[in-house]
Amino acid sequence: MKRYAVVLLATALILGTGAGISYAYLSGRDEAVNHFSAVSAEIEIHEDFTPPEEIIPGKIIKKIPVIKNTSGTPCYVRVSVRFSNGEALQNCEAVEIKNGWSRKEDGWYYWDEALLPDKSTGPVFEQIKIKDNVQEEITPFDILVYAEAVCCGEKSADEAWREMNQIQDRNGG
Repeated sequence: MKRYAVVLLATALILGTGAGISYAYLSGRDEAVNHFSAVSAEIEIHEDFTPPEEIIPGKIIKKIPVIKNTSGTPCYVRVSVRFSNGEALQNCEAVEIKNGWSRKEDGWYYWDEALLPDKSTGPVFEQIKIKDNVQEEITPFDILVYAEAVCCGEKSADEAWREMNQIQDRNGG
């Protein structure tokens, strides 16, 4: 009888241990929490500009666009400067891009340094001059300033813009 009790006790211990291990294995879990947040670069174009009453040869039109970083993260900035029509391009002197901006082979003008939060770039340009020798009537036109920004992160400006261009290419523009 003693032997029967020992066998019964040993069987109960083995079954109990096996059940405990099985329960622990099946109910156990590992958990990892990854904390991250997305940041965005937000900018605004501010212009000191008053449209002229008349557009005549030799006229200097004051237009001073600057870009302001309105986000909470440093960013790199680039702008595209375009005339609204080809006739305007022919009737105006070349726009003088100011210090702090560099034109790259892709046609964009890049601000030479990271733009910190709540800071602004220097002016892209300060004026548009109608050529002195224009003989025909000058059709009203616009100078379009389009700006883009990309977060700095740990990348150089060239790396950040290269990645942005690749994303735009994959997404069709």
